[in-house]
Amino acid sequence: MWSGHWGSGQLEVRLWQDAYLRGDRFDQDAMLALIEEVLQSGAAAGSLGIRLLAHMEWSLLDKPGVDDLLEYETRLNYVLPKYDDPVICAYDLAKFSASVVMDILRTHPVVIIGGVLQENPFFVPPDQFLLEIRERRSVRQPASKEN
Repeated sequence: MWSGHWGSGQLEVRLWQDAYLRGDRFDQDAMLALIEEVLQSGAAAGSLGIRLLAHMEWSLLDKPGVDDLLEYETRLNYVLPKYDDPVICAYDLAKFSASVVMDILRTHPVVIIGGVLQENPFFVPPDQFLLEIRERRSVRQPASKEN
């Protein structure tokens, strides 16, 4: 659900169910399209800039598609560089495991740690990281039996 800031359009808030978890599942393609649509609409309207802040705790819920979080965060690197608008993915370090945090760090070229915006030394380019994600998945899937 979108809610405006007294009808001025200066602030829009979207619930998880109306963004990341539409249809009670996470569809990374639909979410990437939504992010691009929002950023394009700001540019087309000649706005002074869109600022997106995403609280990522939705990915802790037991919903179909949440396993695609890492791939989604990686693929964002194909969309966001086309725009000058800041986009922040906020992760509560007390709620996510160290391994998830390290993987998420690898998807972000710039991070805010301790209130300081800095280049991320852990960043891996998206083509390379998507290949790694696919390799991990193939190792986890059981080998099919040949007859």
